[in-house]
Amino acid sequence: MAKPILASSSSFDVSRLKDADQARNLMENARRLGRLDVEQDAFRRLCQIEGGSDDDPVVVQFRQALAAVEEVLRQKHGKKVRAAYTRRKLASVGEIACLIDWALKKEETEGFKMLVEAGLGDQTGEYVVVRNADRFPPEAVDAARKRLADYGVDIAGAA
Repeated sequence: MAKPILASSSSFDVSRLKDADQARNLMENARRLGRLDVEQDAFRRLCQIEGGSDDDPVVVQFRQALAAVEEVLRQKHGKKVRAAYTRRKLASVGEIACLIDWALKKEETEGFKMLVEAGLGDQTGEYVVVRNADRFPPEAVDAARKRLADYGVDIAGAA
């Protein structure tokens, strides 16, 4: 017999979620039951699923950050909403340049603010920059660290 995803009241195996619909269903149920921890775990799993695969981990992490922003927008508006500006910029300059621009921007992006407010600072582009510091200019890494610190995002897991 297969082990249920909701194995007990304190143990949830989100790695068994195979598609976005399963992840969203678990998020909704967890929200209804007041289990923010499970909702956030399911959210992160959704981002992993939607991030896909690529040989470059920065590309995957960028896609996961984009999926996170679009999911927050979906929740806010009650329908699928694409981060059109980000997608245009991505098509124009690529993932690395987008991440550098976000980190160096004087003002944080709306996506950054939405994710941090939702307790998902580890899903931001700035977090991707800090997590992969060796791939980015030092000034971008420093700016990303500062922004994350200013918003109280723990970066211990990023390094």
